[in-house]
Amino acid sequence: TSEFNGAHSVQIYPSPASEYVYVKLNALKAQDVKITVHNIIGNEMSVETDAISEDELRVKVKDLPSGYYLLTVKDDATQFRSARKFLKRDEA
Repeated sequence: TSEFNGAHSVQIYPSPASEYVYVKLNALKAQDVKITVHNIIGNEMSVETDAISEDELRVKVKDLPSGYYLLTVKDDATQFRSARKFLKRDEA
């Protein structure tokens, strides 16, 4: 129900990232959410996503060019949607 939407939250780390971005979910299940990554001009990027626990996902960003990206987490069942910006940089 919508009264619990305040409990849903998303954290992503690290930023900047070079190989993986981790998505930590609060009150959402990893198998229920859809992750999309868009570049700064809005194009959807192809990324691999793995659930590494019930409430955490790992998104492979290693092959993306350096720059800012928008990661969106969507759960259709609860109508939850959240977008977070992160920086991808090449390893030094």
